[in-house]
Amino acid sequence: FVGIGLAALPMDLLIDFTTRPQTIDLQEYAKQKMLLNERAQKLTEVANRLGSDAHRSNDRRTRTTYNKFKQAVYFLEKDWEKVKTAYKERGGNPIKYCFQFFLGVLSVVLSSLWFFHILLYVFISPPPTLFLNDLFSNMDDVFPLFGVLAYGLFAFYLLFALLKGNMKFGVRFFCIPIHPMRVGATMMNSMLFNVFMLQICSFSLIQFCWRAFRSYARFTAADKIFGQEVQYLQGLSWFFRNNVFIYALVIMGGLTTVYLCISPTDKRALEDDDD
Repeated sequence: FVGIGLAALPMDLLIDFTTRPQTIDLQEYAKQKMLLNERAQKLTEVANRLGSDAHRSNDRRTRTTYNKFKQAVYFLEKDWEKVKTAYKERGGNPIKYCFQFFLGVLSVVLSSLWFFHILLYVFISPPPTLFLNDLFSNMDDVFPLFGVLAYGLFAFYLLFALLKGNMKFGVRFFCIPIHPMRVGATMMNSMLFNVFMLQICSFSLIQFCWRAFRSYARFTAADKIFGQEVQYLQGLSWFFRNNVFIYALVIMGGLTTVYLCISPTDKRALEDDDD
């Protein structure tokens, strides 16, 4: 999911900026409400057919339809919020969208630097350059806290990429349900699911950061744990030694980039079929 998120996060932020709500009049507002109402009625019919226990069903077709239903409801709510913002708030606060654009550009930079760093420092042995390791060390020379903050920025960015990758996979491929998190509107099960996913993936992300920033993190506790103990776990040492998981991350990121360039927008499920 991290590889998917590294490609999807910057693209989605920039797409959300370009498709931000624009001011509409009362006539357009009424028209959009009617269209959304039609979508809501169709989804209500789907919900009635699925029943209240669809999420527990062992039938693959039923589970797929349920996941499509959740995706369609998510986008219906999102589109309704955009319509309300466009009419009642006259497009919303422009500062918010400028900040969103800034985050999109920052995400492009961070994702690009991550991929370049992996290619130049992790995959090539010996590496021709320390790349981000040198950047962090030089920032520490200016002020000791700057390098640590930059290290933390790149590390925490992977967590956001993990959440985005899981969400993007869920809205495109319906083999897993989506668990969106929104300010003031996050369901408890979605919160628990995302927290659980962060917990089980944090250890592997820490190890990945140690491998990617090994020169900067030398002589630390992480270097001792991952370099001398985890690296040689029976049954996993071959995968770590040959960077199998990191290759998988980069391949998924590359495939996702190509796929999103071909199909950048998410299609609303259950609009063109009767499943």
